Amino acid sequence: MRVVTLAFFAAAAAGCAAAPAPKPAAAPPAFELAGWRIIGCCCAAPCPCRLNKKPMHCHGCDHTDVVHIDRGHIGATRMDGVTWVMVGLGFAEKPEANWAVIYLDDRATPEQEKAFGEMLGNDVKALGPKAKYLAGSFKGIKRAPVRVTVSPDKKEYAASIPGVLEFKTRAIYNPGQTQPVVSTGIMDAFGDRFVHSDCVTHTYKDDALGYKWDLTGRQANQAEFRLTPERVAKGGIGWGCWTGHDFNDPGKYQEQMIEHGGK
Repeated sequence: MRVVTLAFFAAAAAGCAAAPAPKPAAAPPAFELAGWRIIGCCCAAPCPCRLNKKPMHCHGCDHTDVVHIDRGHIGATRMDGVTWVMVGLGFAEKPEANWAVIYLDDRATPEQEKAFGEMLGNDVKALGPKAKYLAGSFKGIKRAPVRVTVSPDKKEYAASIPGVLEFKTRAIYNPGQTQPVVSTGIMDAFGDRFVHSDCVTHTYKDDALGYKWDLTGRQANQAEFRLTPERVAKGGIGWGCWTGHDFNDPGKYQEQMIEHGGK
């Protein structure tokens, strides 16, 4: 699911010049980030959050979001090669159960960590009262040896944190098709399109936090993205899971709608 949803916001620059000085040049974008992300969760496919629906389970959505920046910047800080992983539980029937933690690649520089932390903080503030549904109790940012790989044909993506996370996705191709199965018009913090994926492996265990799971075979998806202030302003992107509602949605979670034995 989508969950930890990191939307990016441009910082406006203002200035004035005394006549007859020429009009100052437009300020450069506050950010430009291009890369890829993979997401896996405890739900079955298709990801209900991308359809603006409640997750499958009443307990919420256990999820992992891996984000890798191939090239780009936040303000004056280059973010090329930076990877982070958000793991957590979101959109639970009982919001107090929600939590999230960030693992930031230990190769990120102090400047990159500062830029990322400020971006994350601004994003959480922008969520306002919605934050408890998405992130809940924030466990902080951990530096970790996050390592990622991408197959030459970009069909497979993988992320690993030794002793903590193993996550690998593979694009789904229907019989007789040369292009993967995709969904468009979806809710996502990085765009409005993703590739449906098989979850080859998805295991997580953090003894310090006391959380673990094996979600191998559950829902997963992958996508490339390019975010700029112009793309964000255009709309059509954003974090998913009944965002169009007031979070007092009377609808049922999917597991509440499953019939057992025809009863």
